[in-house]
Amino acid sequence: ETAVDIESLDLMAGAGIRFTILAPHQAGRVRAIGADEWTDVSGGRVETRMPYICRLPSGRSIAIFFYDGTIARDVAFGDLLVDGRRFAGRLFGAFSPGRRRPELVHIATDGETYGHHRKFGEMALAYCLRAVEARRDVRLTVYGEYLAAHPPTHEVAVREGTSWSCTHGIGRWQEGCGCHCGTHPDWSQAWRRPLREAIVMVRDALAPRSAEALATLVRDPREAREDAVDLVLGRWSDETVEGFLSRHALQGISPGERRRVLTLLEMERQVMLMQTSCGWFFDDIAEPGSVQVMRHAGRAMDLGRQALGIDLEPAFIGILRRAPSNDPGYATGAAVYEVLVRPAAADPARIGAGAALYEIFGITPLAAESGMYAIRGDWPYRSETGGRQNLLGTVRVRSRVTGEEVFLDAVASFSGIDRVVIGVREPGDALGAAWEEVTETGEIGAFTRVYTASDLSDEERWTIARRVLPGIGSAVCAVYRDATPLLGVLEDLGIPEPGVATLLREHACTERLLAILESGCPDPDRFAALAADVRAGNFRLDLPTLGEAASRRIAASVRAAAARPEDPMPLEEIARIVRCAKVFGLPLTLWESQNACIGMRRQYAVMQQRAGRGDGDAERWAGAFRRAAACLGVRGCEV
Repeated sequence: ETAVDIESLDLMAGAGIRFTILAPHQAGRVRAIGADEWTDVSGGRVETRMPYICRLPSGRSIAIFFYDGTIARDVAFGDLLVDGRRFAGRLFGAFSPGRRRPELVHIATDGETYGHHRKFGEMALAYCLRAVEARRDVRLTVYGEYLAAHPPTHEVAVREGTSWSCTHGIGRWQEGCGCHCGTHPDWSQAWRRPLREAIVMVRDALAPRSAEALATLVRDPREAREDAVDLVLGRWSDETVEGFLSRHALQGISPGERRRVLTLLEMERQVMLMQTSCGWFFDDIAEPGSVQVMRHAGRAMDLGRQALGIDLEPAFIGILRRAPSNDPGYATGAAVYEVLVRPAAADPARIGAGAALYEIFGITPLAAESGMYAIRGDWPYRSETGGRQNLLGTVRVRSRVTGEEVFLDAVASFSGIDRVVIGVREPGDALGAAWEEVTETGEIGAFTRVYTASDLSDEERWTIARRVLPGIGSAVCAVYRDATPLLGVLEDLGIPEPGVATLLREHACTERLLAILESGCPDPDRFAALAADVRAGNFRLDLPTLGEAASRRIAASVRAAAARPEDPMPLEEIARIVRCAKVFGLPLTLWESQNACIGMRRQYAVMQQRAGRGDGDAERWAGAFRRAAACLGVRGCEV
């Protein structure tokens, strides 16, 4: 957020950081180095095409670049990324007309602007960079290189307590200052201060205690803390953890103390994450940014309970009760915490229960996929009767992050996305008796911790839903097939078919077209028959779903063409699918396929040469490539 004060700049300079980047309105006054008189540049009037030196109380200094605020705003909030040519033109036009010294034109924007916030923004950026590289009078550089070649000639005094994204300084992250996202200008921001107070309370309670505890476990707590980033980058693999502990842990500490080191360091990481600025940036405490910082706080408190024996959660929730939510579904931040934060918390028991459910579907548990847990299960009991699937066994769950490990009996019973029951208990000998209860009654009363569908995380629900939903589509198609003779009778009698029949037909047509698209080789006869049915019935198809399927199939065909450089069939398949999509007006997302097609132009040139020498196979391939490129809208591959 470019929030700045002198103390922070001084600490940065002391750490060896040579420069930083600020918004133009954060400059207060400037003067030439060696001059006595200052010039007021407040209100964003600072010259942004040069670096400045900022003198600091310690005697150190740091260079500051002030980005071009107007162009940055037009990129982030305007339409400048609609056209890469215009984007480049704005940057070129920002240089002084008769410049007599080197100048730096630069902006600062969020990386996610390019393609996430602004669709195809990354393509505009790519075009812009290519345009810069094509010019002889300008070139791309980076701040460090520019600073080394052109040291500051002026010094600046910054406006402390300011940021780019709050017109009131830094109020956006601690109070109801009035800054908002524009979606809900009338919403209260009274939740911001209590959320800040709650987060600060957790930080101030855990940080000093953690430092004291680490001092008894590692050689140098500060070095261990800074080196702990290796644990994150190494995904807490056994090798990474062992290497870290061998470097930092005191000799002779017990396995339990080694686990405590990992727990404390992960707690400190969560303490940092819970202070992420987006927690206060948006309009309500129930929005994802705020929920996420509370989840980090919840995890930090949980680890603090394990490693330090202190329970901060009651006090945390008490402060959140003073944070009013604008969402009618939640009275205060405390309700948000109870509904959106606490259920998302994962511990080894919860992970073990989820592993049983995932095993039913043959899916790798998300917790294991993330690399943060090692999960091993043994499932001797399985059954599927009357649409209900049951599973029982034992599971070992080990947190790679903290080293905590548990062994559990785990059970899962599934008969629909809303009929999920999973449970765990301490390992016991009576698995057979528990299995009889599950299969005969569907009950899992012998298990001490029981979870239902409402306890699943959003990711878990979506993962399971993706396995279940295709079956729903097949069931609807089966209903349509069974009803087809009756619908024919209604038509013969001149009786209008009920609305539900039209919905069945539309869904059946969508499923038929999906099958055609996913086959990769649309049969002309099937395709023509389906198109005739859709036109005759004036049916509304599920165009977004079909468009996604067609786009995925096209991308797969382009990848296949690149992997099999002399096989024309994937290229011919692309043309067939694109033509099919155009007949039905499917919305296609082709940028990935277009980029891959452009990357194949060298192969096209080779095949063109071979075709010119009379190679019939090469001629067929080159013709298929031209047709595929034309269908994808890629120019430059004409005859």
